[in-house]
Amino acid sequence: MQPGRVGFPTRGSEASYNPGRTGGRTAEVRAMSSTRSGCVGRAVCVASALGLLASFAAGGVERREGGPSAVIVPIKGTIDDVMYRSLQRRFAESAQRGARVVVLELDTPGGMVTSALDICTLIKNASDVKTVAWVRPHAFSAGAMIAVACDEIVMGKSSRIGDCAPIMLSPTDGLQSLGETERAKAESPILAEFRDAAHRHGYDALLSESMVRIGHEIYWIEHVSSGERRFVRKEDLPRFVPDLTARGDANEAASAPSGGWRLVERMRDPQLDRELDVKQPILSPKELLTMKQNEAVWYGFAKGIAGSESELVEILGLADVPARLETNWAEGVASWLSSPVVRSILFVLILMGAYAEFHAPGHLVGGAVALIALAIFLGAPYLTGLANVWEIVVIILGIGLIAVELFLTPGLLLPGLLGLALILVGVVSSFVQPEAPLPSAPGLPGMPDWFRWPRSVATWQGIRTGVSVVSGGLLASAVLAYLFSRFLPRAPVIGRVIAPNPTPESIEPDDPYPMAAQVGDIGVAETLLRPAGKARFGPILVDVVSESDYIEAGARIQVIERFGNRVVVRRTPDPRESRRG
Repeated sequence: MQPGRVGFPTRGSEASYNPGRTGGRTAEVRAMSSTRSGCVGRAVCVASALGLLASFAAGGVERREGGPSAVIVPIKGTIDDVMYRSLQRRFAESAQRGARVVVLELDTPGGMVTSALDICTLIKNASDVKTVAWVRPHAFSAGAMIAVACDEIVMGKSSRIGDCAPIMLSPTDGLQSLGETERAKAESPILAEFRDAAHRHGYDALLSESMVRIGHEIYWIEHVSSGERRFVRKEDLPRFVPDLTARGDANEAASAPSGGWRLVERMRDPQLDRELDVKQPILSPKELLTMKQNEAVWYGFAKGIAGSESELVEILGLADVPARLETNWAEGVASWLSSPVVRSILFVLILMGAYAEFHAPGHLVGGAVALIALAIFLGAPYLTGLANVWEIVVIILGIGLIAVELFLTPGLLLPGLLGLALILVGVVSSFVQPEAPLPSAPGLPGMPDWFRWPRSVATWQGIRTGVSVVSGGLLASAVLAYLFSRFLPRAPVIGRVIAPNPTPESIEPDDPYPMAAQVGDIGVAETLLRPAGKARFGPILVDVVSESDYIEAGARIQVIERFGNRVVVRRTPDPRESRRG
């Protein structure tokens, strides 16, 4: 199909495809063939067979004249910066394919608000294509924000959408209620996105805000004569329905109040094709709006319900079943490497690689493992939006300070302790996702405005995850280091890389006087011992050190300590002098 020939269906337009049209065309061909020669008839049969084979080769998809081409872009799992960059790539690929409709298939519990805001901007800037959110099976939190940013929403069977409120968690008091001003600041970027979607797509503004904030008791009313429906707060309900007993279908118009408005009691379910009771109020003050598939259609958010791609084609009036643009392996690997379990393993590899390098310097195997693990440990969360540049810089500075402690100022301790603190801060911070921008939100007293105390559940959860990974990694590394030092050096191959623990015999210095100057031996000082000097033990002259005081030459001495070539002596009385006395 040539992209230039594609028509763009407007909101609510029906498909231009008529199933009877193909059959009519076949009958016409057969009528023409009956008036021609058998040769022509055989040619027509061959052409028909080739056309049938071509249709099977194309997957049996019937194309619709005038319908737009489309692609399906799945969004599954947590919303993060990897997903944002993946969508950038897939939007560009859809443009190269000439697609005029991009269907975002949503199956997400939410994710990072900053990434979701970037994705919403990407969707709204894609003015040359029509964007459709296909909720299959749920789009909560950031997923709901992405859905309302699209031009249209189609719900899947048994699907849900909504629940997009920010909360605040204190490290000491747990979950806290926010004051009016604080909540307004926390909700500001999210509410702005939902209000913009309501303005651009005609969604009810009250319901749109109710996905973000609680506190409204909302009723659904309809005008008896015109059939117009609208949503009102409880406090506004008496203006429209002063007598709440006026309920029922259109036949009860006479019993309706003078204003002509009443509560909506029954609606036809688009899936079951039968009427269902409508719960009033549709939203209580303590609930966030979360809509099921039929409610999303009733309330004007969704265009229809599609449980399969063929049903989606019917609802959107597409040319054929859309192609799917999945995430590539690199994006999947980046998200996988950012998981806490994998990062815990990487942290242990960093520590064990450094341990091996220090115990076997020069082989470079341990150092290479530590550097590669460190690059993945910091690079993967940077791609997903968890780690920022400043955190990577802090970790590199910490490593540099530890190197200064080891090689330039050994024993000073200050550079080493400061470097260790910087590394721990950087590592823990790399598990914390950035919070949404809060306009005019002040920082801590006396601190620059960019430094703010964490206020979201995700932030504190990231801090706890980082602390757990660091603590568990240190403990696991200590255990592995002990096991490796005891058993690994005995392995045939590894033992060549990691030197075995020395035995007492291997580290004992050579004995220059193996036959003399043993502990308890008696000798004579040959020189003045002050305290070092020489002494004679039989025919052997030995270097000795006196225990404390000076010993004059010719004095009788005794060995009291011996370690290698170090011989410690002290003065001992001559027994002959004792007998004279």
